[in-house]
Amino acid sequence: MLKQLLASAGIGACKIDTQLANNQCVPGGSLSGQILIQGGAVAQQINGFSLALMTRVKVKTDNGEHYQNFSLQRFRLSEAMLVEAGARHQLPFELRLSAELPVTHLPNHTVGKVWLCTEADITMALDPSDNDLLRIDASPLVLNCISAMLELGYQLQKVDVEKGYLQVPGKRSQSGCYQEFEFRPRQWLSGIKEVELSFIPDGADTLLLVEVDRSFRGDSYRTVRLSPQATSAQVQQALRGILG
Repeated sequence: MLKQLLASAGIGACKIDTQLANNQCVPGGSLSGQILIQGGAVAQQINGFSLALMTRVKVKTDNGEHYQNFSLQRFRLSEAMLVEAGARHQLPFELRLSAELPVTHLPNHTVGKVWLCTEADITMALDPSDNDLLRIDASPLVLNCISAMLELGYQLQKVDVEKGYLQVPGKRSQSGCYQEFEFRPRQWLSGIKEVELSFIPDGADTLLLVEVDRSFRGDSYRTVRLSPQATSAQVQQALRGILG
């Protein structure tokens, strides 16, 4: 009885460890691995496991800005099991990732943080959890858009993930947050202070949202539909028509 009480408080309870086949992935790809369960001092009933893809988002309010953890996707593994004392179990999984997953890595740059949180559902007990950092690489199209901006005389200033939705005629983002790539001109260019690029997957294509902040005319917004095969030169041509 004492061991059960201690286990409910997390002392001598079972432990979980998520092992990923590969922590490097891309938006719209897949993520596979297994959950290793190590029994503790007493038998415990696990009602299932939850896997959540998490990130940090910027939240804008009337009182300023702050950051908070945000769930991008949540998966429920419903397998219930009784974990006997000292027993070991393996639970494999494969997850389909959202195409709106924010990028965490660009060539030679880390620009964000996404992690997989694993939680075990144990009645009347502290639920063990495990966090694993992921590397989310940019698609060739996103890299070509960044390259196009660099060729047009801009430099990447920062990359943010903001809470909220992107909305264009006929299309709205789904994940509840969006990533912005902020560029500033290396020299004075048509009075442009900064340019922000965001992306909405739309079937096989991607909608590129371009927000331009000009010194004397304020903000303007344009949308460009791009195919996955769009080259940096093609993106440059589309952006040149917007930026002038």
